[in-house]
Amino acid sequence: MLEKTSAEMVLRPAAGAVFALLDGRSVLFSETRQKIYELDQVGAFIWCKLAQGASLEDVHQELGQLGIDEQAARQFTWQAMNIWIDRGLLDLDWRMSANCAFSTVLGQRRISVRAANWDLLQRLISLFCVPDDSGGQEDIAIETMVLDDQVFFRGNDASIHRCKAAALAPTIKAHITERLIRSDHWAFALHAASLAKCGMGLLLCGQPGAGKSTLALELVDAGFQYAGDDVALIGADGTICGVPFALTLKKGSWELLSRLYGDWNGVTHCRSDGAEVRYLPIPDAHNGCLSASWIIFLNRVASGPVELTSLDQLDSIKRLIEGAFAADGKLSQAGFFALKRIVAGARSFQLTYSESAKARRLLMDLCNGKA
Repeated sequence: MLEKTSAEMVLRPAAGAVFALLDGRSVLFSETRQKIYELDQVGAFIWCKLAQGASLEDVHQELGQLGIDEQAARQFTWQAMNIWIDRGLLDLDWRMSANCAFSTVLGQRRISVRAANWDLLQRLISLFCVPDDSGGQEDIAIETMVLDDQVFFRGNDASIHRCKAAALAPTIKAHITERLIRSDHWAFALHAASLAKCGMGLLLCGQPGAGKSTLALELVDAGFQYAGDDVALIGADGTICGVPFALTLKKGSWELLSRLYGDWNGVTHCRSDGAEVRYLPIPDAHNGCLSASWIIFLNRVASGPVELTSLDQLDSIKRLIEGAFAADGKLSQAGFFALKRIVAGARSFQLTYSESAKARRLLMDLCNGKA
């Protein structure tokens, strides 16, 4: 059960949303969407009460006086409110204390997270490896609060998003990642985990499910410095900046997590794709730029020996392009030349493996000059 919010929230019609009666039928007109939405009798009652400044509890009580039981009143109210929020008809405004806050730096951008209570903040702190309270202008600001067991958050653009409490951290992570990718500072991004060994960068490339996070966990345990397990931001000069969110581990990795870190009882979060994940913050995460010395394309198979296959620059750059994505959906010429610089300065391999422990040993030998 979520802790009650300590923030003050106001629900009110959005600018450009007006209520009207047409032949006795209740409608809402959205100037923004240029659409008319018809309301049933209960919906019209709820809208008018909220427009008059009534609280949700007031609305529920008055629906009760009309013969609607409390559970049904809450269900009707939230069904209507969720539709209105999604259509931009209803605004939620809140003010919260600056004390319940956390800040960090990711992708050379300052991230600020403020929550209505400590329960919400703790759910989000687990997303990040290293706090940074040095101050300075925030580039990405997130505010989140809970109302009647629903969780809402807003970013710099002030638009309201909602999700279940269990999905809050993954949803915020996706929101921040998208903002970082859209930053003008980076040419494009790669689906890749990034690690450092003696100042040299290692990229583990692969689409979701390729095993990047599990293998990154193995390598961190072997002494590599963690720099990110999902997305690597690429500058026009070919420099690589990992995004060191906490390691995201799905159910298949929890046994390994427990072996390495004892009985790990981290909070379980639910992603939009339905996967259950846990987050492992890495205290000494690398939070700067790297030059890639090794590029590893993961090929996880059901069984068989572990094997490294050397790739030439052309094959490597083709594979990197397949895993690259930019804010506008296109890899620019500058992005292509950035990739060219990366592969020219690195050795590229395909890693075929079925067991992460064996892959770990082979990658350690490679980075130590033994493979």
